[in-house]
Amino acid sequence: MRVLVVILTAAALVVAGCAGRTSQPAPSAPPAAQAPAAGGTVVTVKMSEFKFELSPAEVPAGKVTFQVENVGTVEHSFIIEALGVKTEQIRPGQTATVTADITPGTYRAHCDVAGHTEAGMTIEFTAR
Repeated sequence: MRVLVVILTAAALVVAGCAGRTSQPAPSAPPAAQAPAAGGTVVTVKMSEFKFELSPAEVPAGKVTFQVENVGTVEHSFIIEALGVKTEQIRPGQTATVTADITPGTYRAHCDVAGHTEAGMTIEFTAR
């Protein structure tokens, strides 16, 4: 009997402690990438084995923020040597953000993980 009283008392305390509380949604995860600088353009880059996809495919000249997401299964990087743009190696499922001032022209991006450029992980794009 004494055990039952202890259990019921503990249960009543738990219920009383929860009374009056409203449930709140769990905090959302932090954003994967930062917003571009004011007046800039965002270009989404998806990397996988062994390719890049840019959206939009044609980049406007000016300040451009590249949101680079690794949708593949191994680490990749995103490098535009002519612009001095380079991410560290990005793990699968991770995103990195880099910003560059781009003048009109044709640019080449590649991944510098050993063997990836040689496997065709490059892309050319035009800035207008």
